[in-house]
Amino acid sequence: MRTWRKMVVVGALFAAMTSVAACGSGDDKADAPEASAWQDEIKGGEIEVGVLPAKGTPSLAFLEDIADSMGKDVDGAEVKLTFANTEARPAIEQRWRSGDPLDVDYGMFDGTNPALLDWARDGKLLDLTPYLEQEDKETGKPWIDSFSPAAMQFMQDPETQEIYGIPSELSLQVLFYNAKIFKENGITPPKTWDDLTAASAQLKSAGVDPIAVTGLFEPYMGMWTDNLWMRTVGYDKVHDVLIEGEGSVKDDPGFLDGLQKVQDLRDNGDFLEGFEGTDFTAAQAQFFQGKAGMILMGSWLVSEMKDVIPADFELGVLAFPTVEGGAGDENGMMAMAQLMSVAADSDNIPLALEWTRRMTTVETQTARAEEIGEVSAVTGVPSPPGLPGISDVVGSVDQLYPAYYGILQSKAKDIVYPEVAKLFFGKQDAEETLDAIDAGLKRVYGN
Repeated sequence: MRTWRKMVVVGALFAAMTSVAACGSGDDKADAPEASAWQDEIKGGEIEVGVLPAKGTPSLAFLEDIADSMGKDVDGAEVKLTFANTEARPAIEQRWRSGDPLDVDYGMFDGTNPALLDWARDGKLLDLTPYLEQEDKETGKPWIDSFSPAAMQFMQDPETQEIYGIPSELSLQVLFYNAKIFKENGITPPKTWDDLTAASAQLKSAGVDPIAVTGLFEPYMGMWTDNLWMRTVGYDKVHDVLIEGEGSVKDDPGFLDGLQKVQDLRDNGDFLEGFEGTDFTAAQAQFFQGKAGMILMGSWLVSEMKDVIPADFELGVLAFPTVEGGAGDENGMMAMAQLMSVAADSDNIPLALEWTRRMTTVETQTARAEEIGEVSAVTGVPSPPGLPGISDVVGSVDQLYPAYYGILQSKAKDIVYPEVAKLFFGKQDAEETLDAIDAGLKRVYGN
């Protein structure tokens, strides 16, 4: 799994605490090393590192190799890998609250998500800025220079500009299509919404369901309205209405336009047959089996489905289609970074920093792209072989926007996607969906 499927259990905001320095204080905390000398102070000992891949996966085996290399290169070093994803998150976060954090962990910070700023602002996380500004002994350049500028919004606190997260991979929402089916039937890969509706009609004529989607995971259906609203309304305005409770979804006709476009797809029979009872793994598998021509999904799709993708499958990758006449962001892309954070209370900060540095070298990131299919936030790393041209797609957009608007950590979490799901299922039309979302937002925000 990738992006917020790993993040949906992020805990609620905890009460404000007295701030402590990022380097930590008190008898039970180790002093942070001088930033200019941290690479010289790497020493043995045990660090506990949170990991996202499950046991038995190629992704975890890759990380185990990195842990082994740390043990070989640093005398006495031992890296304990702890599953810190999905159902494990509540217990992991309770450890952080009780003063027993992992040395390195995911899901603790995202500069684009207000619900994930308090860990840093309450002094739980190490301010990585001074370490990233130091020259990397292997490259001779500041460590911070190795990351794509587009990733900085995820890495730093938007108010202080301090950095608390280091991206090990990017997750991008893109439109995948079966390039072989498209070529065989003379179908133009859809760059605009009109292209998409035309391609859907041609796919149905060829006996192929146009769009694979799951009906058992509401936020994946919500990907469609999220991206449409980015085009028809604009990211910032959508965020303000849904997350900040400013204004109404009825203030801008683009909200209804986006919902109507989903209704048109539904009414035209453009979704995978039986999608209502199909989970995301089955929907993805049917796409790779040639039973659907397109799927809107995160860039983790290829690595997640690696074992079931036919050897001769030809995958195409596109940005979400533009909408002619849309008042929003026609050249933006939804994205999310998987960010590693270091505990301010870690007893071995240099070794924890070294783990994050090794995870983000060009060598490691290139190997992860080639072997696992991860998209990197490190410059100079090629597109994964299974994602042809994704670097070009990313390079063609003007702005990477935080995926899902932060809905799952907001007051709107039980409103937006459940109502969108009813639209997909045919239980209500676009206008009824708009009314239900409007009423729900007014209820929780009191506006």
